[in-house]
Amino acid sequence: MLKFCVVLIFFLITTSSLYSKEIGIAWVGKSHMQDRLLEGLLSELNIYKNKFNIELQKELNTVEELRQLTYKWNKEKDAMILLRSSAAKMLVNTKTSIPTFIGGTNHPVVLGTVKSFLAPAGNITGVTYYINKKTTLRMISLFVPNMKSILFIGELGHPSTPIEQKETLQLSKTIFHIKYSEIVSDDLDFILEKIKEKKDNVSAIVLGNQALIMDNAGVISDVSGNTPVFSYSKVSVAHGALAGYSADDRKLGKELGKTVYSVLYENKKIYEVPIKVDTAPLFYVNKNTLNKLQIKIPERLKDKVIYIQE
Repeated sequence: MLKFCVVLIFFLITTSSLYSKEIGIAWVGKSHMQDRLLEGLLSELNIYKNKFNIELQKELNTVEELRQLTYKWNKEKDAMILLRSSAAKMLVNTKTSIPTFIGGTNHPVVLGTVKSFLAPAGNITGVTYYINKKTTLRMISLFVPNMKSILFIGELGHPSTPIEQKETLQLSKTIFHIKYSEIVSDDLDFILEKIKEKKDNVSAIVLGNQALIMDNAGVISDVSGNTPVFSYSKVSVAHGALAGYSADDRKLGKELGKTVYSVLYENKKIYEVPIKVDTAPLFYVNKNTLNKLQIKIPERLKDKVIYIQE
């Protein structure tokens, strides 16, 4: 009888592993970051052939549309992957009962999505592009040795803006001892006018990781004149900002794929799978802007540079 039970259990485990897991992947709005993350994610999941059936719903129109899809998938899928900070913020008040993975999001603890990076409670884990802002500000201080002040530019209403505002302000005051000022708006013309007013009175400008700011980094850099513009995003550097650290989105996508597999096929509990970050972010410099401003790469950063040309 015991032998029969052991064989039966083995049979059930073996046959259950033969069935592909049903997964939904979705996010709201257009985002090149999510495209790169998705590329890494799918390349990792494709390693486990026939293990996953994937339904992709990209670039939804509204968070409410995503919320309704989340309720639907919660009844139909084995797991779901929800990308961007807007999804992570939505999950604070939209509860799920199946494994739910996040990615392409800012600091998930500050957003309220999870309670801890190391031991996420509930049924949510994943990856984040968050990088400690001290890394970027230290880099800026090497480019601008006599830095006395910094101007932060962020998009009003974006869930990542308050996170970057708060951390940049705290670091400016407590670690770097420089004056902090900010322009936060959802009106590009207003932002550009305010930059023209303030640019000559600040040592450097730093751009937030929001679409309005990243997509218009070129014109922002132009109106900033000789004041160097740095960024919390690779996209802004590609569009004209001088330099910035950025997580490797494709690498994070691969890590997200490994996390999904470990939970769904290795039976790891969510609290056993930490939120993953890029511990070796990439340092990007726009070569055209570097030449335009006639600035040299600090000696300590020369071996880390990845040049981008517009």
